[in-house]
Amino acid sequence: MTQANTSARAGQDAMQPLPYLDDLKTGDSLVTIAYEVTQEMVDAYGVASLDMNPVHMDPSWCERARVFGTPKPVQHGMMSMSYMASVVLRTYGPLAEIVSIDSKFTKPGPIGAKITCKGKVRDIHVLGNGRDYALVYVEATDQDGDIVGLSDVQVRLPRKPGARP
Repeated sequence: MTQANTSARAGQDAMQPLPYLDDLKTGDSLVTIAYEVTQEMVDAYGVASLDMNPVHMDPSWCERARVFGTPKPVQHGMMSMSYMASVVLRTYGPLAEIVSIDSKFTKPGPIGAKITCKGKVRDIHVLGNGRDYALVYVEATDQDGDIVGLSDVQVRLPRKPGARP
């Protein structure tokens, strides 16, 4: 029995089955996501997350304060993390279960920055009893090639029927 993803994924048929953990290999690349940080995106994220810090939301305040060395508002760190997690979900589909995310934010992403998120399968852990997972490393870089954020994402995918640990 296969599980089907009923929402469209980048470059894949909407009804393509969710991949099995057994089919992944260390080093496999995931879908790449690129986006430009806009004030509209940052404002929407701020409202949704209830993080109204002026370093994100108030351009005139940022002009005066120059936090992080820039006169521009910067994206929320958790906004960056959500894009890194999206790399996993857009690759494997919304039925893939993200178990945990460990992220580090290394450089702010100011308004106008172009961010690219790329992921690779780092490890596959076959533990049995439904505790199997893949560890995916996702890196977000800006238009200068500088790392903006890093995430290790544990994702649980189904095993092939009859597969053993």
